[in-house]
Amino acid sequence: MTNSTDTAAPAPLAIPGSRVPPTDSTSEGRARIGAALARAIDPVRIKPAVVALGILSWIAVAAISAFVSDHPELPLRDAQYIAEANPASIVIALVVAVIWTGLWALSYSSTRVGAWAYSRVASGAAWLLGSGVFFVFWIFSTSKTLLLQPPYLIAPQEILERLWDTRLVLGESVVNSLVLVSTGIVLGVIAGLATGITIGWYQAANYWVHPILVFIGPVPALAWVPIVFVLSPSSFAGAVFMIALSVWFPISVLTRAGILSVPRSYFDVAQTLGAKSWFLVWKISLPAALPSIFTGAFMALGSAFATLVVAENFGVNSGLGWYLNWKKSFGDYPGLYAGIVVLIVLCGLALTLLFRIRNHVLRWEKGLTRW
Repeated sequence: MTNSTDTAAPAPLAIPGSRVPPTDSTSEGRARIGAALARAIDPVRIKPAVVALGILSWIAVAAISAFVSDHPELPLRDAQYIAEANPASIVIALVVAVIWTGLWALSYSSTRVGAWAYSRVASGAAWLLGSGVFFVFWIFSTSKTLLLQPPYLIAPQEILERLWDTRLVLGESVVNSLVLVSTGIVLGVIAGLATGITIGWYQAANYWVHPILVFIGPVPALAWVPIVFVLSPSSFAGAVFMIALSVWFPISVLTRAGILSVPRSYFDVAQTLGAKSWFLVWKISLPAALPSIFTGAFMALGSAFATLVVAENFGVNSGLGWYLNWKKSFGDYPGLYAGIVVLIVLCGLALTLLFRIRNHVLRWEKGLTRW
C-alpha cells in the first residue's frame, strides 16, 4: 500500500529541442500583456526629444537662410530669386516652429482640443524632424555651398519665388487641368463600370468583349495620340478621350474581377427569397465588388494624371502639362519645379479625397480587414 502524502510532484519532462520557459515567465507575460494593453489604449506617445529636435530643425532653417551668406559663385539670376523669397521663407520656417510649439504646449491640456493636439504631435513629430533636416540640407547644399549646382538643382527659395511670381498663370492652369482631368475621369469611370458590369454578369458579353479588353486595354493611352488628335473635333475633346481611355481599362478589369469573385451562395440565398436579376446586379454584385472597384480607381487616378501632363502638350493653351512644357522650353527650371510642386500637391489632394471616399463607402469593411 503506497503512501501518497509524502511523494513530491514529478518534475516536468525535458523534451529534446524544446524551449523550457524561465521561472519568471509569468511576470514577463504580465509585463508583455500590460505593454500591449498600453499600446492599445494609447498607441502613439509623444517623444519630447523628437518634437524638440523637430522645432529646432525649423529654427535652423530660418537661421541658415537669414545669417549664412550665399556662395559667391552663385549665378546672378538664382541669387535674385533667393533674395526676393528669402524673407518669406524665414517667416514660413518660424511660423512652422511656433505652430508646433503651440501644439506641443496644448497637448498637455486635458480638454478635447488638447487630445486632438496630442494625437497630431505624437503622429507628426517624426515628419516635422525629417522635413526640417531635409530643408536644412537642401538650402545648405545648394545656395550656401553649391554642393548641388544650378540650374538643374536649385534652392527652395527659388521655387517659392516662382510660385508667387507666376501664381496667376499657375492658378489658371490648375483650374483648366482640373476641368480636363475631372471630365475625363468621370467619363472613364462611367464607361469602365458599364463595361465591367456587362462582361462580368453576361457570359455572351464576356465572350466577345473580354478578349478585346485584354489586347487593347493594356496599350498606353499615349500611344493613341496620333489617331486621337486627328479624329477629335478639338484638342480638349482629344485630351478628355485620352484621359477617359486611361481610366476605363483598370476600372473595367477590376469591376469584372470583383463581380466574378462574388460567392455564388449570395445569389442562391437572394434567388430563394425571390430576387430578380436587376436586384442581383445592383444590390449584390456591385456592392460586393466595391473593394475591387476602388482598387481600380486608385490605379486609374495615377494613369489619369500621367495622361493629363502629356495630353496638354497637344494644342492646349493652358494647364499644368502645358505650363511644365512652357517653362522647360525657356530653361526656367525654378518655374518648372514650381509647376511640379503644384502637380504633386494636386495629385496628393486627389488621392487623399479618394481615400476618404473609400473609407466612407467601405466603412463596413474596416472591422474585417487591416486599414
